[in-house]
Amino acid sequence: MATKPPAKPAAPAAKEEAPAAAPPKSKKMLIIGIVVLLLAVGGGAAWFFTKGDAAADAHAAEKKVEPAHEAKYIPLGENFTVNLQREEGDQYLQAGISLKILQPELEEKIKTAMPEIRSKMLFLLSSKLPSELQTVEGKKQLIAEIIAEVDAVLGLGSAPVHAAAHEPASAVEAASAPVVPQAVEPKTKGVVDVLFTSFIIQ
Repeated sequence: MATKPPAKPAAPAAKEEAPAAAPPKSKKMLIIGIVVLLLAVGGGAAWFFTKGDAAADAHAAEKKVEPAHEAKYIPLGENFTVNLQREEGDQYLQAGISLKILQPELEEKIKTAMPEIRSKMLFLLSSKLPSELQTVEGKKQLIAEIIAEVDAVLGLGSAPVHAAAHEPASAVEAASAPVVPQAVEPKTKGVVDVLFTSFIIQ
């Protein structure tokens, strides 16, 4: 019977130790809560700013894609008929050419300068070899040269320098020629494209 009373004071000692262990748990919870709050605020701010930038970029892209004016097509008069540079025999080119523009004010300039433009086209077309114009790449190169020539006449650029004479290249040289990548950015000023309404080599 004498051993039972000392057992009762042990319970209050355990109760006193429990509150001492509680503060570390509450500090951990407080730190975790602050970290979660900071992460939430940072994430919200990042979402807000990236959403705003994406909306601005989309709006800017829409403005770039939208053309300023409707396209106009200006034919360069009658079809051109020129003798091509000699390869295996006499060959000539007959081509109908129209210019595409996006600036309406250029139409009158092109009509006013038509004699000079047609003269430049005759010189350019007659400087070509038949084999140059029989490939898609050759026609694309011709289009780029026509655009440069007309832009130069209109005072919108400098004319390209053409070779005075053509040297026939061997098949090996043609195969080993490096491929030059073309610019992909769409042209919006001056002549933006050239369309062939007819293209016959005989």
